[in-house]
Amino acid sequence: MLDYIAYILVRLLNCIFTFVPISLSLWLGRRLGSVVFIINKKRRLIAYANLKAAFGKEKTPRDLRRLVKSIYKNLLQTFIEVLNLTKVNKRYIEKYIEIANYERVKEAHASGRGTILLTGHFGNWELLSLVSALIGYPILVLAREQKMKRLNELLNRLRESKGCRVIRKGISTKNILRALYDKDMVGILSDQDAGKNGIFVDFFGRPTSCHAGPMEMAKRTDSIILPNFIARVKGPYQKIFLEEFIDFRQSGNAPEDIKENLQKFAYVLESYIRRYPDQWLWLHKRWKSTPVRKVLVLNDGRKGHLNQSLAIASAIQRARMTQGYKLEDTEIVVIDVKFKNGFSRTLLSACSLFATWRCHGCMRCMRLCLEEKTYEALMRAYSEFVVSCGSGLAAVNIFMSKENNAKNIVVMEPNIIMGLKKFNLAVIPKHDRPPKAKNIVETLLAPNLIEEGRLKKDGESLLRDIRLENPDKVMGLLVGGDNPEYTMTERVVNEVIDGALKFCEEMGAELLVTTSRRTSRVVEDILRNRLSANPKCRLLVIANEKNLDVAVTGILGLSKVVIVSGESISMVSEAISSGKKVIAFELEKEKNVATKHGKALRDLERQGYLVVAKPVDLYRGLKDVWRDFGPIKRVDDKERIFEAVRRLI
Repeated sequence: MLDYIAYILVRLLNCIFTFVPISLSLWLGRRLGSVVFIINKKRRLIAYANLKAAFGKEKTPRDLRRLVKSIYKNLLQTFIEVLNLTKVNKRYIEKYIEIANYERVKEAHASGRGTILLTGHFGNWELLSLVSALIGYPILVLAREQKMKRLNELLNRLRESKGCRVIRKGISTKNILRALYDKDMVGILSDQDAGKNGIFVDFFGRPTSCHAGPMEMAKRTDSIILPNFIARVKGPYQKIFLEEFIDFRQSGNAPEDIKENLQKFAYVLESYIRRYPDQWLWLHKRWKSTPVRKVLVLNDGRKGHLNQSLAIASAIQRARMTQGYKLEDTEIVVIDVKFKNGFSRTLLSACSLFATWRCHGCMRCMRLCLEEKTYEALMRAYSEFVVSCGSGLAAVNIFMSKENNAKNIVVMEPNIIMGLKKFNLAVIPKHDRPPKAKNIVETLLAPNLIEEGRLKKDGESLLRDIRLENPDKVMGLLVGGDNPEYTMTERVVNEVIDGALKFCEEMGAELLVTTSRRTSRVVEDILRNRLSANPKCRLLVIANEKNLDVAVTGILGLSKVVIVSGESISMVSEAISSGKKVIAFELEKEKNVATKHGKALRDLERQGYLVVAKPVDLYRGLKDVWRDFGPIKRVDDKERIFEAVRRLI
């Protein structure tokens, strides 16, 4: 019934437009294009994401949005012209169509060989076949079968009304080959995704799957390929371009010549799209089968947050590898995000409630709130996934997912204003008491990059710079710093050093120490004064002076027991994930009330993942942990996160 209604409607419109001047028809098409642009959300977002991937480094978001609207206008003009195909005759062509390099079609016809007129969904591609027929070169057209049978047949009759022949569904390949062997001309559209079994060539800087059929048929039948494109100049005025031949005789019939010639056509098509970017069919998923996907990781400057985000990005890499992709096919891009001030961060969080793709004000809000360098870097970045950690970056995450039509993942619960429904996946520690929902993964620890292979590799790297007398008796010390709930006082750090050194002297153990970027200058000075010349301390890394990328993982890899400051769930999670015995020392509370971090530590202690000790009691705690020969309890957070990410992608 829908097919029948569409058929009647198109016939009716065809009759109506017979009496309407073409310029007025196209004006109506442009107006209709503006309406379809608004209501066709799904394809509009696909078009924008494609344009962002191709032109993101060259054009602003506003430029790209204008392009998308212009694409819809051009498409609806093409639709109106298809309804007017009965008007197309030699006089129409003489008035409205200009042909560049006309001699090439003559040369192809005179060559005594078959010719494939190869084009794409560019300009009014339906008009190309009619023009060819009316200037004396009727062609066979390979037309894609539409779902609506009556409408499809009507369209084919319009195509054939001026002398073309349509190759219909069925034995199309056999008919094309017969025509090429008979030295005829065949028109083929070839610019859509060919799936994983296609041949991959470079197209707008991305591996792109292409159909090899036209090239294989040309090679098999000794035919030549004539790339051709039609571009709208203004209104009904259009120009046809006939490009240089692609000839397999010139490539020496080498095994790789099909891919080389596919690449030639891809470069030619790309050159025309760059000249007329609003005249290509950007609405289809051209890069659906590309192996390369990009993950945008937002960095707020906090190393712990960055590591958690990178752990999620790593899970995406791993999940895609289960689909047959290589590790390098998932590119991770890290962008540092800096706000102009604290108020701008709050403002952007409020604006994220109204974040939409079409809202120019949203992008202005981003520009207003972020430092210029950050804004420019984000606007040039295209990605299929956006990952961030912490409430501070949640708003930017939302905006960038809208901007790129990307899936987004947040680690840690964002603030109440934004909620969790704006994220495809939220990875939230148990102590934050996350609600039960399909897009939420509850974890015991914070996501991290700790893996056995990396611990071993980075431990070996550290051993090249330090000397250990007792490799079986190594103790690591990870020192954090102040946060809104806890303070690393001089008393705390001195008591920790006292307990660690006393234990090392008694047990003949050696100490490896690293600080974080949050460690205060006062604490750094105490560590330097007391440990830099102490023979029991084999390594002291002050992160704010000379940070080693392998410091934390190397220390975890070499240590039997790890001491960690308990204010950082990120560092505690890394220590537990290393599979070593862990003792966490408490800092002084800013307020004498129960804290979320404190509760999380006590829960981990109750479940047997670590021991919590006051700094003054660290020595006794170390003795108990060192002598404990029981099995070390493992956490399965990584597998839980991996399964959630695998389902998402």
